[in-house]
Amino acid sequence: MSLKKDILDSVSDVIRDVFESDTSPYPENAVPKGTYVRSSKWDLLGIITDGFYNEVDNQQVIIYTVLYLPNTKPGSYYKNILDQNSHMKSTMFIDNEIEFDLTFFLMVPPADIEDMTIYSTQGSFGDLL
Repeated sequence: MSLKKDILDSVSDVIRDVFESDTSPYPENAVPKGTYVRSSKWDLLGIITDGFYNEVDNQQVIIYTVLYLPNTKPGSYYKNILDQNSHMKSTMFIDNEIEFDLTFFLMVPPADIEDMTIYSTQGSFGDLL
C-alpha cells in the first residue's frame, strides 16, 4: 500500500467514526440533529451533528458537535487568505460548541444528516490515487 492511500483511508475512517458514533444518547431537550447554526466564536454557518450533556460552573449544559461549512460567498476567497484564521473559514471542520455560543436557525428545516454518507465504501478514494 502506498502512503497516500493509507492516509486517505485513515481520514475516511475518522470522518465515518464522527458520523456513526452513538455511544451516549442524544440529549432530550436538544435541538434536532441537522439544525443550522451560526457560531459567535467562528462567525460561520454550521450543521449540528451530535450533542451531549456536560457540566459548566455547576450547571448542566448541552455541548453540540457542529460541522462548519466553508465561507463561499462572492469575494470571500481573498478575504479568507488575508484573514489570520483563513484556514478555518475556507475548509470544512468540526468543533464542539456550548449551546450559549450558537444561534439556532429553527425556522429552517434541519438538514437530513441521518442518511448522509461521506464515502459509501471503504477505500472509495481509488479515483484519487
